[in-house]
Amino acid sequence: MNYSSPICFALGLTLGVAGCETVSKETSDGRPMPPHARVPQTAPEGVPINAISALYAPKPTDGDANGRPDRLSIELYLFARPYPTPVWREGTLNVAAYRMGTAGSPSAPGDHPIHVWSIPTRDLDLGRFRSLIGEGYRFQVSLLDDGGNDHIDGTALDFVTWFRPASGAAPIWSDGVRSIAFEPMASGEVR
Repeated sequence: MNYSSPICFALGLTLGVAGCETVSKETSDGRPMPPHARVPQTAPEGVPINAISALYAPKPTDGDANGRPDRLSIELYLFARPYPTPVWREGTLNVAAYRMGTAGSPSAPGDHPIHVWSIPTRDLDLGRFRSLIGEGYRFQVSLLDDGGNDHIDGTALDFVTWFRPASGAAPIWSDGVRSIAFEPMASGEVR
Protein backbone atom coordinates (compact mmCIF):
# COMPACT_ATOMS: atom_id res chain seq x y z
CA MET A 1 0.00 0.00 0.00
CA ASN A 2 1.37 3.37 -0.96
CA TYR A 3 0.79 6.03 1.73
CA SER A 4 3.07 8.61 0.22
CA SER A 5 0.44 10.60 -1.70
CA PRO A 6 -1.98 11.05 1.29
CA ILE A 7 0.99 11.93 3.52
CA CYS A 8 2.27 14.44 0.97
CA PHE A 9 -1.24 15.88 0.64
CA ALA A 10 -1.63 16.20 4.44
CA LEU A 11 1.83 17.72 4.74
CA GLY A 12 1.09 20.19 1.94
CA LEU A 13 -2.26 21.12 3.52
CA THR A 14 -0.60 21.67 6.92
CA LEU A 15 2.09 23.87 5.40
CA GLY A 16 -0.49 25.80 3.40
CA VAL A 17 -2.68 26.50 6.44
CA ALA A 18 0.31 27.35 8.66
CA GLY A 19 1.66 29.77 6.07
CA CYS A 20 -1.55 31.84 5.87
CA GLU A 21 -1.72 35.15 7.69
CA THR A 22 -4.86 35.93 9.63
CA VAL A 23 -5.66 39.63 9.91
CA SER A 24 -8.12 40.56 12.62
CA LYS A 25 -9.79 43.84 13.50
CA GLU A 26 -10.60 42.80 17.03
CA THR A 27 -8.82 41.97 20.25
CA SER A 28 -8.25 38.43 21.45
CA ASP A 29 -11.44 38.55 23.52
CA GLY A 30 -13.57 39.54 20.50
CA ARG A 31 -13.94 43.23 21.26
CA PRO A 32 -13.22 45.80 18.55
CA MET A 33 -9.84 47.51 18.55
CA PRO A 34 -9.71 50.90 20.29
CA PRO A 35 -9.73 54.01 18.12
CA HIS A 36 -6.44 55.52 17.04
CA ALA A 37 -4.96 58.03 19.48
CA ARG A 38 -5.50 61.67 18.68
CA VAL A 39 -3.57 64.70 19.86
CA PRO A 40 -5.88 66.95 21.90
CA GLN A 41 -5.96 70.63 21.07
CA THR A 42 -3.98 72.87 23.44
CA ALA A 43 -5.39 76.20 24.57
CA PRO A 44 -3.89 79.18 22.72
CA GLU A 45 -1.82 81.58 24.84
CA GLY A 46 -4.51 84.29 25.01
CA VAL A 47 -7.32 82.08 26.31
CA PRO A 48 -7.89 82.76 30.03
CA ILE A 49 -7.62 80.08 32.70
CA ASN A 50 -11.04 79.18 34.06
CA ALA A 51 -10.47 75.96 36.04
CA ILE A 52 -7.82 74.53 38.35
CA SER A 53 -7.34 71.02 39.64
CA ALA A 54 -5.22 70.35 42.72
CA LEU A 55 -3.83 66.91 43.58
CA TYR A 56 -2.48 66.60 47.11
CA ALA A 57 -0.15 63.84 48.28
CA PRO A 58 -2.04 61.34 50.44
CA LYS A 59 0.30 61.75 53.40
CA PRO A 60 2.42 64.69 54.48
CA THR A 61 6.06 64.10 55.42
CA ASP A 62 8.13 65.15 58.42
CA GLY A 63 10.68 67.71 57.20
CA ASP A 64 12.36 68.41 60.55
CA ALA A 65 12.35 64.86 62.02
CA ASN A 66 10.39 65.78 65.14
CA GLY A 67 7.69 63.13 64.65
CA ARG A 68 5.07 65.58 63.35
CA PRO A 69 4.32 65.81 59.62
CA ASP A 70 4.71 69.31 58.20
CA ARG A 71 5.48 69.08 54.44
CA LEU A 72 2.89 68.38 51.74
CA SER A 73 3.47 67.70 48.03
CA ILE A 74 1.00 69.29 45.61
CA GLU A 75 0.41 69.05 41.87
CA LEU A 76 -1.63 71.80 40.20
CA TYR A 77 -3.14 71.81 36.73
CA LEU A 78 -4.51 74.97 35.09
CA PHE A 79 -7.24 74.59 32.44
CA ALA A 80 -8.69 76.93 29.82
CA ARG A 81 -11.96 75.15 29.14
CA PRO A 82 -13.23 73.92 26.69
CA TYR A 83 -9.67 72.88 25.82
CA PRO A 84 -9.04 69.50 27.50
CA THR A 85 -5.34 69.76 28.33
CA PRO A 86 -3.83 71.79 31.18
CA VAL A 87 -1.35 74.57 30.42
CA TRP A 88 1.32 76.70 32.09
CA ARG A 89 0.42 80.36 32.63
CA GLU A 90 1.84 83.40 34.36
CA GLY A 91 0.25 84.29 37.67
CA THR A 92 0.34 83.35 41.34
CA LEU A 93 -0.58 79.99 42.83
CA ASN A 94 -2.03 80.25 46.32
CA VAL A 95 -2.53 77.49 48.87
CA ALA A 96 -4.19 78.03 52.26
CA ALA A 97 -4.37 75.64 55.22
CA TYR A 98 -7.27 75.89 57.68
CA ARG A 99 -8.37 74.08 60.80
CA MET A 100 -10.92 71.37 59.92
CA GLY A 101 -14.26 72.82 58.89
CA THR A 102 -13.16 76.49 58.73
CA ALA A 103 -12.00 76.81 55.10
CA GLY A 104 -15.30 78.19 53.84
CA SER A 105 -15.95 78.33 50.09
CA PRO A 106 -14.66 80.31 47.09
CA SER A 107 -17.50 82.83 47.50
CA ALA A 108 -16.93 83.10 51.28
CA PRO A 109 -13.41 81.94 52.24
CA GLY A 110 -12.58 81.21 55.87
CA ASP A 111 -11.34 84.10 58.01
CA HIS A 112 -8.28 82.72 59.75
CA PRO A 113 -6.05 80.36 57.76
CA ILE A 114 -3.20 78.69 59.65
CA HIS A 115 -0.87 79.40 56.74
CA VAL A 116 -1.09 80.87 53.23
CA TRP A 117 1.54 80.20 50.57
CA SER A 118 1.66 82.53 47.53
CA ILE A 119 4.01 81.35 44.80
CA PRO A 120 4.45 83.20 41.50
CA THR A 121 4.56 80.70 38.63
CA ARG A 122 7.86 82.21 37.45
CA ASP A 123 9.36 80.89 40.73
CA LEU A 124 8.12 77.41 39.84
CA ASP A 125 10.15 76.92 36.66
CA LEU A 126 11.83 73.89 38.24
CA GLY A 127 8.42 72.67 39.37
CA ARG A 128 6.98 72.62 35.86
CA PHE A 129 6.41 69.16 34.46
CA ARG A 130 4.55 67.25 31.78
CA SER A 131 2.62 64.08 32.54
CA LEU A 132 -0.11 62.01 30.90
CA ILE A 133 -2.57 64.63 32.14
CA GLY A 134 -0.62 67.49 30.57
CA GLU A 135 1.40 70.49 31.77
CA GLY A 136 1.37 71.16 35.49
CA TYR A 137 3.21 72.47 38.52
CA ARG A 138 4.65 70.24 41.25
CA PHE A 139 5.92 71.69 44.52
CA GLN A 140 5.90 71.29 48.30
CA VAL A 141 4.59 73.51 51.06
CA SER A 142 5.58 73.23 54.70
CA LEU A 143 3.85 74.38 57.87
CA LEU A 144 7.35 75.45 58.99
CA ASP A 145 7.69 78.01 56.15
CA ASP A 146 7.99 81.66 57.23
CA GLY A 147 8.46 80.78 60.90
CA GLY A 148 5.39 78.54 61.18
CA ASN A 149 5.15 75.43 63.34
CA ASP A 150 3.78 71.92 62.98
CA HIS A 151 1.77 71.86 66.24
CA ILE A 152 -1.85 71.85 65.08
CA ASP A 153 -5.19 71.44 66.82
CA GLY A 154 -6.62 68.09 65.78
CA THR A 155 -5.20 65.57 63.36
CA ALA A 156 -6.15 67.05 59.97
CA LEU A 157 -6.17 70.31 58.04
CA ASP A 158 -8.36 71.63 55.23
CA PHE A 159 -6.59 72.94 52.12
CA VAL A 160 -7.88 75.24 49.38
CA THR A 161 -6.03 76.39 46.29
CA TRP A 162 -6.56 79.25 43.86
CA PHE A 163 -4.78 80.85 40.93
CA ARG A 164 -4.56 84.59 40.39
CA PRO A 165 -3.73 85.31 36.71
CA ALA A 166 -1.03 87.89 35.95
CA SER A 167 -3.60 89.72 33.80
CA GLY A 168 -5.43 90.84 36.95
CA ALA A 169 -8.53 88.75 36.19
CA ALA A 170 -10.57 87.28 39.04
CA PRO A 171 -8.96 84.37 40.90
CA ILE A 172 -9.84 80.83 39.86
CA TRP A 173 -10.54 78.49 42.78
CA SER A 174 -9.73 74.80 42.93
CA ASP A 175 -12.32 72.10 42.77
CA GLY A 176 -13.19 72.10 46.49
CA VAL A 177 -11.74 71.81 49.97
CA ARG A 178 -9.40 68.87 50.64
CA SER A 179 -8.89 67.45 54.13
CA ILE A 180 -5.44 65.97 54.72
CA ALA A 181 -4.51 63.98 57.85
CA PHE A 182 -1.54 65.43 59.75
CA GLU A 183 -1.39 62.74 62.43
CA PRO A 184 1.79 62.44 64.49
CA MET A 185 3.89 59.50 63.35
CA ALA A 186 4.26 56.33 65.39
CA SER A 187 7.65 55.60 66.90
CA GLY A 188 9.99 54.34 64.17
CA GLU A 189 7.64 55.29 61.31
CA VAL A 190 9.25 57.05 58.36
CA ARG A 191 7.41 59.17 55.76
